[in-house]
Amino acid sequence: MGLGAVGSLFTYFLNRAGYVPAAVQRRPCGEYLFCAGGACERLRFAAAGAEEARYTVVAVKAYDSPSAVPHLRGVAVVAQNGVGGFEAIREAYPNSVAAVVTYGVYREGCRSELRGVGEIYLPRSVAELGDVLRGGGARVVLVDDVEPYRWLKLAVNAAINAITAILQVPNGVVAEVGHARDLARAVVAEVVRVADTLGVKMPADPFEEVLRVAAATAGNISSTARDLARCVRTEVDFINGAVVKYGEALGVATPVNAALLQLIKTREALCGRE
Repeated sequence: MGLGAVGSLFTYFLNRAGYVPAAVQRRPCGEYLFCAGGACERLRFAAAGAEEARYTVVAVKAYDSPSAVPHLRGVAVVAQNGVGGFEAIREAYPNSVAAVVTYGVYREGCRSELRGVGEIYLPRSVAELGDVLRGGGARVVLVDDVEPYRWLKLAVNAAINAITAILQVPNGVVAEVGHARDLARAVVAEVVRVADTLGVKMPADPFEEVLRVAAATAGNISSTARDLARCVRTEVDFINGAVVKYGEALGVATPVNAALLQLIKTREALCGRE
């Protein structure tokens, strides 16, 4: 489901493992290219029909989650940014699990480019899929509980995506500029308080992870920054917005995330007027 950056990454690994997946696309391209290590490959896939499947990898934007449900077959493996999209899918289609992807992939038109090697975190219940992806060269980590990794990625995205989107700057600014670094620290502190209240223990120090990712992807433009620049709806409701929503439900104050959320929503509302 979806042949954006993450969907193209999964298709690339499946192709290299000898599989041709069926794909559901919103805006089909005549040809999809995936570039890694200086070489580009044409992605191979079939049009999805009513056939049965063991797994459906869901890589649509979080706000498009409801549209994915009619197409789900087998186990739905949901690989999205933020928190909230997976929960909406699982409520409608209980045979669903979450996945976390930390690879850096940049997509422009019908061409995707690998810009940072990371991991794909999967629950042990879908170890079969993990083995297939490993066969295609993916770095797969099987875990007992994906939630800590989802919240760690949420903390990273809440800091890097929001700050770079508002400032319209590359990721590296978050690690390089003291004021941006201090703001990221405040964002992450709120995410940690919410996660702690939920009983979620992240697998690494989230602020250190923000600095590591920002430095490793210093020249990259975050997806939220790209969406704002193009006047495309962002996923902020499922990133900073999710922190605010959970905070309100749990009685945890999240004023920094709330401010960033409102700033980005204002920028979205102003799109086309500037």
